[in-house]
Amino acid sequence: MFINNLFFKIREIIATSPAKRDWLIYLSLILVGLVNLAGWLIILAYFWQVNDFIVLQYNIYFGISSLGPWPILFFLPASGLIIIMINFALSFWLYLKERLLSYFLAIAALLFQLTILVGVILIVYMNL
Repeated sequence: MFINNLFFKIREIIATSPAKRDWLIYLSLILVGLVNLAGWLIILAYFWQVNDFIVLQYNIYFGISSLGPWPILFFLPASGLIIIMINFALSFWLYLKERLLSYFLAIAALLFQLTILVGVILIVYMNL
């Protein structure tokens, strides 16, 4: 019940916030969505037919330090999606009070998502 009320409260904040008309926040939201989608698609494109374990973590001192099944990689873009939702909900909520902080949250979501995409690309590169 609490989660349902929280979801509707966040939806109401986003629907009534003037931040949805701000070009910087709107552009950042679109770019973050595209980068997140690219992460999901890269994982699916390279690993959907893999049956063996893949390298999940590599250390320059010891070499391969973690192996596992490829669906574990979906935790990377999923965590990015959670951060996107939290950052943009806070950004929309804080827009009228602290516009600069709202911009920082929107840009931070984009930088975080780009970092996750680089991680996904490096994992793909390690397994080729």
